[in-house]
Amino acid sequence: MDFQDIYNHVTMPERVFLLRNGKIDAMASYNRKTLGEKLALILEGICMDPCIQGKGIFKKLTDCAIKDEGIICLRTQNPRMYRALEKYCNSIYPGERESPVHVKAAIMDFAKYLGCNIDGNGVVKGYYGGLFYGKEPHHERVDPLFKRLGINLHNGDAVIAIGLTSPEYEDYEGGCYHRLNY
Repeated sequence: MDFQDIYNHVTMPERVFLLRNGKIDAMASYNRKTLGEKLALILEGICMDPCIQGKGIFKKLTDCAIKDEGIICLRTQNPRMYRALEKYCNSIYPGERESPVHVKAAIMDFAKYLGCNIDGNGVVKGYYGGLFYGKEPHHERVDPLFKRLGINLHNGDAVIAIGLTSPEYEDYEGGCYHRLNY
């Protein structure tokens, strides 16, 4: 990231959280927007010292940011970030199941918010212009999904991920969300 990217991630979002212990160990920034007729929490950016990754920091920061949003969304090429959202939410799209119509609408609204075009799988081809990280990130559970979606990290592809925070947001009918009966 260049200076302008970092500056925008810290100054533009509605909510910015810094985790520090003498030094800044993590930063997360969030905005709120209505996507697909549902209030959404948008993760604009998150970074943390590698020595604290995998210790639930994403969950703790997101718990501080979330209010009454039914959707959390992000754009990423990192399968570990996708997995963090998957663990946080009740369900995530794109995923193993077909996206419900209202989720597809939220994905399209989010892509419009980001000013990017997505393919039928929710992938933004070439978004980052190349591999965003020093080395290619992997997650054994998510890598097969990224492959199925056609994400090429070296080309800079990213996925638009939409997480639903509660089972009640799974089914959408007539302008209202209804809990699915299993």
